[in-house]
Amino acid sequence: MSKKYANWINENQQELIEISDKIWEFAEVGFEEYKSSTLLAETLEKAEFFVEKNVAGIPTAFYASYGNNKPVIAILGEYDALPGLSQISEPIKRPLKEGASGHGCGHNLLGTGALGAVLAVKEAILSGDANGTIRYYGCPAEEKFNSKGYMINAGAFKDVDITLSWHPAFMNAINDVSLLAINSVKFRFLGRTAHAAFDPQNGRSALDAVELMNVGVNYLREHIIPDARIHYVITNGGEAPNVVPDKAEVYYFIRAPERSSVEELYKRVIKIAEGAALMTETKMVINFLGGMYNPLHNDVIGNVLLSKMRLVGAPRFNKEDREFAEKLKKTLPPGSMEAFSRFIPPNLRDMAKQILEQPLNRMILPGIGKGKIVPGSSDVSDVSRVTPLGEIATTCQIMGSPGHSWQNVCTSGMSIGHKGMLTAAKILALSAIEFMNNPEIINKAKREFEEKIKDNPYISPFPEGFKPPFINQ
Repeated sequence: MSKKYANWINENQQELIEISDKIWEFAEVGFEEYKSSTLLAETLEKAEFFVEKNVAGIPTAFYASYGNNKPVIAILGEYDALPGLSQISEPIKRPLKEGASGHGCGHNLLGTGALGAVLAVKEAILSGDANGTIRYYGCPAEEKFNSKGYMINAGAFKDVDITLSWHPAFMNAINDVSLLAINSVKFRFLGRTAHAAFDPQNGRSALDAVELMNVGVNYLREHIIPDARIHYVITNGGEAPNVVPDKAEVYYFIRAPERSSVEELYKRVIKIAEGAALMTETKMVINFLGGMYNPLHNDVIGNVLLSKMRLVGAPRFNKEDREFAEKLKKTLPPGSMEAFSRFIPPNLRDMAKQILEQPLNRMILPGIGKGKIVPGSSDVSDVSRVTPLGEIATTCQIMGSPGHSWQNVCTSGMSIGHKGMLTAAKILALSAIEFMNNPEIINKAKREFEEKIKDNPYISPFPEGFKPPFINQ
């Protein structure tokens, strides 16, 4: 039976590749994925899925269901691009369109791979080889906002039993590393304008407040836990040096390994902002943009995913793919693998050496990052706090390719990315069918989930009454 639905994906791979390539060409940034979300939703409607659009009031968010009974197995899809990363699918840096966006995280593959998986599971339900409901979640703006958290608040995940996800990477593995929880927030200061030379005593500089806040936060760094991260950019510093700025703004990311640590650190940053306003006699306004949790990966689900990954095998790259990868690898900065190396346990050093020498990873790795923290953030983490969740990675990128890079845009639009995407679709589909046919595994995954959250239930990171920061607001 497993081979049957993996073969279904093979037989329909051309349509999936065409959808992925269209989304790669659209390259729409978060909350602007109108063409991408419409293409995915219409494909699912054509396949007789029930599609709910405008989920949580977000125009590019949707979910699509097939089946009408339990269990409900969810598969997450994303499709937003990154600004300024337009790139042709050739191993030389050259934008497809100057200044345009590009899929530097491979979300065109991610969303389409998830699509292929749910369509294959639908075939299994139709054939009587699986029993339950398969659901695709179209999740926008992962790169800039916790849309999944907002969808959670709207009740979109309330009846889900198991959630599966994947992400393009330069390896084939179960994703069991942790990420950083985060708050994304802008601090705006309002002062009083004046002529900076003729009448400075009557000015109250909002820019002074921003700079004093940043100085205070930089002193705070000495007194935070080592794994926490605080970064900022000044988004408005005034218009002219001879005019005291009455408006200024600074944009902060505040991250830590646990949500509770982020909340504690956030309170301290607010106190510094309040102090800066007091020193400059300005008014401080907080514009909270979003927050996320750190993930809880489910070991029971991970074991099922790993068994299906071994059954399907790694992506099969040909000579042309390997030659392409060799050329692209020459464009990587020195030391590109250093960040990856620290996640490798001592007993796997020899295996890792073999892996690092491959321009395209051909091996299926055991879990290598459990207990480690990758210093990034994802709203998949919030879903892992409300349903049992497991996640995989498959090779869609060259070994050592940096995240959010033009090299990733390149492979996301050609055969290397396509093959990794189709492999992921097969693994997710076979895992979903396995859960539908084995309720005891679902129960076991739920018991593990309940044990992990019993002392730390999910509380929305958004303030009460919070609305998503859409592009047009």
